[in-house]
Order: sequence, then structure tokens, then C-alpha cells
Amino acid sequence: MSEALRSVGPSNGARASESYAQVFDTIDTFVAAGVATGTIRSDLETADVVLAMGGLLRLDVSGDWKGQADRQVRLLVDGLQAGTHPHPLNAGTAE
Repeated sequence: MSEALRSVGPSNGARASESYAQVFDTIDTFVAAGVATGTIRSDLETADVVLAMGGLLRLDVSGDWKGQADRQVRLLVDGLQAGTHPHPLNAGTAE
């Protein structure tokens, strides 16, 4: 899966860049909707979410990938939730 997703990354030509932009825009729509409803932290940017999702692309398919995927998704979702405490380095940003 990681190879397939990397193949549509921004480094593989105009078509791939367009695909990446569509994925990014879709995630941006979800993030904006979550912020608007108060379910997602307002101190995050879409790029933060996309980068955090990158861990899913690096799962060890020869190992416990299902367990890793479950833990990664729970970590990501827990970190997106409004009401979580931002890291001290982000203390100056609004939530």
C-alpha cells in the first residue's frame, strides 16, 4: 500500500501532484469541518494531519501490521480531538 500511495505523491509528475492535491484537499475539508463543529483541535493544520498519517505508510507488512495500524489510528484520532492539551511548545496557539 505504501508504494501505491507514494506513487501518487507530489514527486511523480503533474498527474501525481494532482492526485496528491485531491487527497490533501479532502483531508482539509474533514479537518475544517471538525474544527467548525468543535471535534478537532483548532491549533492543527492539514499538513500536520497528512504528515501524521504518514506513519500508516510505513507499517511492517511482515509483522503485526494490524496491531500497528490500530495503534497508529488511535494515536492519530486521540491527538486530533478537541480538548486535548497542546504541547508546551504550542502554548501560544489557540485551541
